Order: sequence, then structure tokens, then C-alpha cells
Amino acid sequence: MLLVCFGAVGCSHTTSRTEGGGYYQSAAVDDGNRAPASLQPPANAAQIDDRVDQVSTRTRADYHYAMGEALSFDGQHQKAIEAFKTVLVYDNQAAAVHLRLAAEYVKLGMLSESLESAQTASNLDPKSEDALLLLGGLYSTLKDYDKAVDFYKKVLELNPDNTEAPMYLGAVYAEKKDYPKAVKYFESLAKNEDYATPHMAYYYLGRIRTDQGGDANLKFAAKAYRNALEKKPDHADSVLALGQLLNKQGKVMEAVTLYKNFQRDQGPSEKIAEILSQVYMEQDDFANALEQFEIIEKRSDDALSVKVRIALMLIELKRYPQAADKLFEVLRQVPDSDKIRFYLAAVFEEMGEADKAIEHFKKVPPGSSFYSESVIHAAYLLKTKRKTDEAITLVDAALKQKSDVPQFYSLAATLYDEKGDVAKSESVLNDGLAQFPENVQLNFFLGTVYDRKGQKDKVITQMRKVINMDPQHVQGLNYLAFTFAELGDNLEEAEDLAQRAIDLEPKDGFILDTYGWILFKRGNWSEAISYLERAHQAQPRESIIAEHLGDAYFKGQMIEKARMMYERALEYADSKTRARELTQKISALEIQYQVRADGRQPASVDGERLPMKPNLEK
Repeated sequence: MLLVCFGAVGCSHTTSRTEGGGYYQSAAVDDGNRAPASLQPPANAAQIDDRVDQVSTRTRADYHYAMGEALSFDGQHQKAIEAFKTVLVYDNQAAAVHLRLAAEYVKLGMLSESLESAQTASNLDPKSEDALLLLGGLYSTLKDYDKAVDFYKKVLELNPDNTEAPMYLGAVYAEKKDYPKAVKYFESLAKNEDYATPHMAYYYLGRIRTDQGGDANLKFAAKAYRNALEKKPDHADSVLALGQLLNKQGKVMEAVTLYKNFQRDQGPSEKIAEILSQVYMEQDDFANALEQFEIIEKRSDDALSVKVRIALMLIELKRYPQAADKLFEVLRQVPDSDKIRFYLAAVFEEMGEADKAIEHFKKVPPGSSFYSESVIHAAYLLKTKRKTDEAITLVDAALKQKSDVPQFYSLAATLYDEKGDVAKSESVLNDGLAQFPENVQLNFFLGTVYDRKGQKDKVITQMRKVINMDPQHVQGLNYLAFTFAELGDNLEEAEDLAQRAIDLEPKDGFILDTYGWILFKRGNWSEAISYLERAHQAQPRESIIAEHLGDAYFKGQMIEKARMMYERALEYADSKTRARELTQKISALEIQYQVRADGRQPASVDGERLPMKPNLEK
């Protein structure tokens, strides 16, 4: 809870290489100021052989010890263990090597093996404070607190001035919830003028008081943390602990101010930056969060993941060029990362650089979880660039790679439909439904293909199937309702279907248009106008919606408004046929408007009827 170190091992008191290899170096050197014994003239030939053997043995031992240290430094702890074991082959009585071996076992979580080696080291050198501290730490980790206490007390018996043992004793008592004894040890250290790190004593006092809980103890804890910072203003752990305490007390902004001041006065801290970045993220303050992530990037052992987080932050800030640069940095280190490749492509898509986006989407491999979405995005971009054939080639190839992606079938069908090949579109959808008969979207798209072919009965059957599969399928509800409205059939059911769609998507312009058009068909002009106006407001560039509103205005005798809507519909007409029909409507409307203005018919008109009225049943 309080100390996460293993006495000598975890708190930088492991026997150094000089100490560990010292036996091999110093044993050959006499105590006095004279040459090492190994360099004195040998007494006889036998002594020469012994001397050579000893030097050879020590040389090998020193070599393996140095190898063990190097491997440990490189994080290769299992190999380091083998090296130290080899040293013991040459000298099994070297306490320092047994202790060093114990430290490596700890790093691999092999506590039983570490305990055995540390005990051997202590048996060989009963006065080794490092061995006793390590044994205390190991027993503390194993929650055998009584044995841990015994070993720490042995350290104090050997050396009453040892300042680590009281720290660890306090930690053990805190683990045992024996808070009075724990406080006693830490307070004695805090008041000890000769103690080199009193801030640590205050820090652990704060931790104990925090664990005890209650307003009074939390007040003492805050004071202890502040005392720690007075002793050592750059102690980040005390700032973190105090900040957490303030957060616990609901003083969030005070904690944030504490962190900010620490960064300002003591320089950047990775731990503080981690917390501040999360605070800023929760506040959607991405600019300040980015600043903290940049601090983390410079100090983190895992800079790659930090670069990714920075790139995502830049994307949130819509700083796409910088995000692309950062993602390229990551790709240079991990060129096969499909995730980064996908993000980069998406950034280029946001930047409007379709060619670059397509290039990177295409590089996402079929085995990637991002493959399906990459194909869909690339095909869409190709479609917007009017490269429908290339998009079809891409999706057909994707279907050969992964035929188990329903979206590929609907996408291919849409592209073939875009090309005007309705038969192929229908064929692709049927292939998809052969594999995924219960896929709602494939069934829906098949219904729209039937509509392209003018097979209204099949449209109705297919859309009813879609709604039965998913009663809240808003597209199916709207499509069937509009089909009935266009046919002038089942208008009561159509109104109910459209109302259900509106309940699901109350602001969708197309659904509002459907409902308004049904009301129009049922003769409810005034209410129809209300819904159609809302539809036009939501979709001002949709020609058919503007035409519907124009028809409703005409029925409501608002001729000028009707003419304006027909002109708007003509402006956004998507075919020459529609443009011609709308032009005829406008001409007929202008003739009628002129007749009403003059109070008579034009000479070209025979009888009372206009040559052409707006086709209100369109």
C-alpha cells in the first residue's frame, strides 16, 4: 500500500557492480599500500599454477557478472539470472552475487526463488543490511508482516542509524492497519534532523492519514503533504497525493491549480501532465490537453503511443495537417500499422485530399479490422470523383477477399445502380441475401431496386418484410409510406407509417415531406403546408420537396408562393425531364395568374379552362 519497493532492491540500494564484483577485484589486493598479492613473485612452480587457476577463475566470474549486469540493464532478466548463476559456479560463497540474483528474481515476480537467494546471502553475510532489507520487503509482499518486522528490526540492531528500516517498518505497520505504530515511525523520521529525506516521512504520514479517513485525518493528511512539499518543492508524488485528496473533498479546481502551479514552478512532470491532460479532456479543452500530451511525449518510455494520442487530439482540434504529420512520424516507426494507416487516410479525407485518402485506404490489408471501413470510404471517394468503374472494381475485389461483409453487397449494388445497371444491382443484392437472408439493409436496398424497375407491388412486399424484421426501421417506414402516397393507395396506413417514422426522426426533411405529402393527398392542405415548409427548411436544395410545397401552396390559393417554390424546384431539378415538367407547371401557373390579374382569359385560350394546370398528382 505505502511502499512498493523491496527494501534494498526497489529503492536503489541493490549492491552495485563495484560491490558485487568487488570480491573478485579486491580479494587479490592486500590491505596495505602495496601491490596486489596476485602480482607478487610466486614462491614456487606449484604456486604459479594455483595463481593462474585463481586468476582464470576470477576472470571468468568477473566476465559473467559483468554480463549479468549488462543484461539486467537491458531488461533481459532471465538471461541475467543465468549469468549470475554461472558466477556462482565459480564461487558459491559470494553473498553479493546471491543478493544480486535475488534482485533479478524479484523483477520477474519469482518471489519464492528470490526469498531463497536472499536468505542464502544473509546466511553468508549476517551483517548485510541490504540482504535483511530485501528479506523484509519480500515477506511484506507475501503479507507475512511479523517476519518482515523481524528483519527490519535486525537492521536497526546492526545499525541504529539506518534510515530505511524505520521507513519500511512504518509501511508494514500501516499495511497491518496498526496506524499508531506506523505514525510513530514516520514522525520520528520527519523530526530527525539527520534524516536525508524528511519529505518522504511526511509523504507517508499523509498516506496513512488518508487511509484512516474522516475529516480530521484528511486535514492532517493535507498538512503532511504540504509539509513534504515545503521540504522538497519538486516532489511530484506529494503533489499528486494532495491533488487526489483535494479531488476527494470536491475541491477540483484547487487541485487543478495545484498541478498547474507545480508545472510552472518546478518544470514539466510526466505524472502531473497525465492528470492534467485527462482533466482538460473531460472539459473538452483539447488545446491545453495537447500541451500536456506533448510534455508526456518528451518523457515517456512509450513515446509511440503518446504520438498516437497527440495525433488523435489534433484530429479533435481539426488541425488536420499537423495530425497527418504526427501520424507519418508513427508510420515511420511502425510502417505496417493498419490502424495508423486508416487514421491517416481518414485525416486526408477530412482535408479534402481525396487521392491521398484513397491511396492510404487501399493500403489497409484484408486481415485488418479496419479493412471493411477502408473499402467503403475509398469506394465512396471514388464515386464522388465520378470514378464509378474504379469503385466497382475495388468493391468486387473486396468481395472476393471477404464475402462475409454485408455492407460490401449493398455498396456494390449502389454503385451498379449509379451506373444504371439495375439488373446487376439486383443480382448482387440477391447474392448477399443468399448469405445474409435476415440482413435488414440488404432487404431494404432490394426494395429500392424494385422501385427503380417500376415493380411497385414488389416494393410494397419488400418494405413490409423490412418493417416486420425491424419495426423501427425508419427508412423502411418512410419508403413504404411515400410509395402509398405516390400511388394514392392505403393513405390511412401511409399516414400511420409516416407518423411512426417522424416519432423516430422528428427533424428528418424527407420524412416530414412524406407526411406532408400524405396530408396533401388526403385533402388537409393547411396542415400539409406546415409539414412541407418544415421539410423544405430542412432540405432546401431538394427539388421534389420544393415541388410538393409549391403544389400545397397552389391548392391553398397562394399562387405567388407556389410559383416561387416551382422555380426553386426547377433550380435543383436533377434531370431534363423534371426540368421540362416544372417549366410547364410554371408557365401554366403564370397564365392563370395573368387571367386572375386581368379578369379575362388570353385570346389563345378557348373556353374557361387553362391549357395546362399544374399536375398536382405528380
